[in-house]
Amino acid sequence: MSQHLTHLNALKTFEVVARHQSVRRAAEELNVTPAAVSHQIKKVEQYFGVTLFNRQDGRFDLTPVGQAALPKLQEGFENLSAAVQQMRAVKGRRTLRVLAPPSFAAKWVAPRLSRFLATQPDIDIELSSSDNLISENVPPSAISAAIRQKEVDVAIPFGRGRFPGCKATKLMTVEAVPLCSPSLMEGERALKEPADLRNHTLLHDDTKYPENPSWSDWFAAAGLEGTNGTRGIHFDHAVQALEAAIGGQGVALSLKPLASADLAAGRLVIPFGIALPLRIAFYVVRDQGELDPHVDAFQRWVLAEAATA
Repeated sequence: MSQHLTHLNALKTFEVVARHQSVRRAAEELNVTPAAVSHQIKKVEQYFGVTLFNRQDGRFDLTPVGQAALPKLQEGFENLSAAVQQMRAVKGRRTLRVLAPPSFAAKWVAPRLSRFLATQPDIDIELSSSDNLISENVPPSAISAAIRQKEVDVAIPFGRGRFPGCKATKLMTVEAVPLCSPSLMEGERALKEPADLRNHTLLHDDTKYPENPSWSDWFAAAGLEGTNGTRGIHFDHAVQALEAAIGGQGVALSLKPLASADLAAGRLVIPFGIALPLRIAFYVVRDQGELDPHVDAFQRWVLAEAATA
């Protein structure tokens, strides 16, 4: 038995590579190097004396042996995760693992969690974040697989709502709005109309996702076509752009829900009412067939929070 257990990591690596058909994407999910993934695949192939993949042009296609083994192996990992959850439950407390995009986790979920814990004293929360929950960066099947294999209990991706094998409930639609410190609403260069933005630094949230609206899009909606919408400071995460705006460094164009706590606290204001609605949205995603009262409680709570935000 101990000898078999030493190959669990290699078998898990095989499952992830088979799901992605890519060593690089498997390495990203497992948070290891591509070389480490290749080593694990070689290890399991040598141990069993079989070839699991046909390697060609960067793709890893399953051989007939790999195709036959994969479903049972995935079922085994799902059963193993379920057993671990049962052992954790014996302790009388439940750790609920929630995964969300980084800026949404930091700016929307985290500031609210104390309210959930106040109503659920027997639940602990493990909140983690990943850029891979933004639809441009990861296929919906990978999110579904992570939930079915019990790697997370609830995911809150930002995408189009298609997550095969899982139950996806829309959490909120979003719109992009200009955001700035209240200090920019006063003084000689006070923001009184959209054209006044020409006198201020533009802060860009360049998070990569489909339909990410730009300042050029906003200027067009405001009737200021021809205004330079690319100048200013560019950030690869919304949190950075929002913190710069709070510090009075300029005006950010970002998603309104990410600024909700700062708006409520008066650290940020929306200087103009022109908003750019997006077709993609945040969703609450969970195992479709699972009956879990703790997940039910979290879903009810987070939907209620979104309704009153």
